[in-house]
Parts: sequence; C-alpha cells; structure tokens
Amino acid sequence: CIGESTKPVCEQNCEPRCHRPKCETRCPKATPAQYEKCKVECGEPECQMFCPKDPCQGKKTLDCNTPACKTVCEKPKCKFTCSDDLDCTSVCPQPQCEWKCEKPTECPKPECRMICEKPPNCDTAPTAKPLKEGESVVRTEHAKKGEAKHTVGEWGQCSSQCGTGKQTRSVKCTAGDGTCSDLGMERPASERSCEDYNGCKDGGYDVGPWGTCSAQCGEGTQSRNVTCSNKKKCIGDKPDAERTCTHDAAECHSCKATIYGGPSFDGWSLELKPGDYTSSTLEHMGAKCDDVSSLKVYGYYCHLKGYEFGDFNQEHKGWSATFDRGDFKQAAMLKQGAKDNDMSSCKVWDTKDQDKTRSGSLASSGFFAAALAALVFSNK
Repeated sequence: CIGESTKPVCEQNCEPRCHRPKCETRCPKATPAQYEKCKVECGEPECQMFCPKDPCQGKKTLDCNTPACKTVCEKPKCKFTCSDDLDCTSVCPQPQCEWKCEKPTECPKPECRMICEKPPNCDTAPTAKPLKEGESVVRTEHAKKGEAKHTVGEWGQCSSQCGTGKQTRSVKCTAGDGTCSDLGMERPASERSCEDYNGCKDGGYDVGPWGTCSAQCGEGTQSRNVTCSNKKKCIGDKPDAERTCTHDAAECHSCKATIYGGPSFDGWSLELKPGDYTSSTLEHMGAKCDDVSSLKVYGYYCHLKGYEFGDFNQEHKGWSATFDRGDFKQAAMLKQGAKDNDMSSCKVWDTKDQDKTRSGSLASSGFFAAALAALVFSNK
C-alpha cells in the first residue's frame, strides 16, 4: 500500500493466506498377489507449514514469489499387514499462499489516504513433484501449520577429566536444518568450556620420584616433592611426602669401617676391615691420627672402637669410644665418648657369627628345658 499524507508513510497490514497443500504418502507398488493377501496401513502424514516472521521480506510490492513459506514433512509410518514395514515416504507440495491485506489502523485521519494494490493473480493450486517409477499414492491429508523452534539435548561429558576441556550437545531445528536460521532465530550454543578434576592422578598434585633411603643398612626414610600448581585444583588428601624404607645391600651383610679427616666425610679417608690397627699401622696406611673428624661403620653386625693413645690405651689411659653401624660426625663422635679428633688406634670386628651362636644356644637351651618339663610332668 502507498500512503498519501504529509505524515510518515504507513506500512500495509498484510499476512499470507495459504491453501493447505495435500500431502501424499507414497509406497512401492505391490504385486497383484501381494494386494490380494495384504493391504497398506499408513498413519496420518505429519506435515507442517512454516512462514517467516516478515512475510514481505522487506519488499514494498507484492508478486508471485512472496510470501516465502515452506512445508516440512516427517517420514510416514506405513506397512503391509502381512509383512515388514515398507519404505514409504511423505510428499507434500510447497504451500501456495496469497496476500490478505487490511487497511492500517494507526494512520492519522483524515490526513492519510491509503492506496493498496491488489494481490497478483497467481496460480494458487499446490502441486507436488511427480511420482517416481514404482510409486503409488495410498493416502492424502492436509498439512498442519507448525512452529519452527530449536530443540537442545543434554550436555555431554567434559573432554578432560583433569583440568579444562569442552562439552557439546545436540541442537536441532524442528523445521529442518537451516530453516530456523532462515527465519532469523538465534541458534543456541552447542559447545562450551568445562572443568573436571575427578580423574586427576594423585588428586591433581604434582608428585616427584622417591629419593634414596636415608639408611645405609636397615630401616630408614625416603622423601619426595609433593606440590599443587596454581593451574590445577587439587582435591582429596595430599599424597605422602615421606615413607619408611629398608636398605639391604650386600655391604650390609659384610663388615667394614671408614675414617675421615678434614671436613666431615670430605677429606682424606681410610677404609678398614675387621682387625686391630695401632698408631703406626694407621700412619703407615695414610691416616693422620690427630685429625679424625668423622667415620662410618657398615654392616648389621660391624663395630669400631677407637682409642685416644698409641696401642689401645695400654701405656697411657685415655678416652675410648665404641661405634656401631651408622654415620658419625664430630658431634656424634663426642656423644659416643670421643673427646677430640685424636684417635691413635682402633679395632674393627664382626659379631655376626657370635650372634648366630648365641641364638642357637638359646634355642637349644629352650628345647632341653621344655623336654625336661615334659619328663617331670609325665613322672607325676
């Protein structure tokens, strides 16, 4: 319509009026023998018409190409009563629509005079595409007017089980792919970011390898680094950073000792096997007897006894100190009785055989005691 007025031009009030197209359900032709024993049963065709929100599509004149409405049909459910489902289809022609216009109601009177053109004389008879070879029409039904909208599914699992990832979901248009966007509808998001830390190893903590055992022989401790970086959210209990350990190398079953001079465990050193070592012997082997700052004793049954003077304090009375398996710096040596760094002689010995003999003797005495008790009881 065209408005003749000194005021702004009024838009025409038009909407499409459509002839409901007849939708056909088409199935493969059956043989005469099949028609004698079977019949086709089809449900009502599910067809819907969809029209855009702006029927004029921004145009000021009416023609045979507007309004742009479309028909969407679901696949019909048809079957022979005596056989499996048939491969039938629903066929609907595009709806033929014409304009239904009313005079504007918001134009000023009498200053506005509307001149509306008549809708063009278009062919409004809906036509469906021709039948394919081997198809026949078994039922017709008018299409229903439908509403195009988006349907969304549930969000899926996060792509990462330890940190940030992505989630996806299905987004479909009820009027067919692309129709909702053609109608100007905003499509809901089908992907979003997510966080999940339930699958993190060790609760998301950064765990380092275990260090060496603190004990040279026997039970000690091990430690490792356990941290939580800022980029992760750590959950659950923090993994242990320390544990007990046992070191049982071959040297733990032998007997030897090492004495050191200068800085603890870092100056001159001398390894000693079981035996007696006088001051002259130690000096001949390279030891500086007035500068023994630390020592180590290896083996479960190994011992070292140091003396202050010459040959095991025989000529002069001085301090003596006994050291079992372990590492001893100057403070630890002082605690054992070594009053200074002057260790002029020492003895190293192994008690492994003695301990085994003592254990065997105890076991034998226990056996004879038990036998004697049983004999006395039987005599009673």
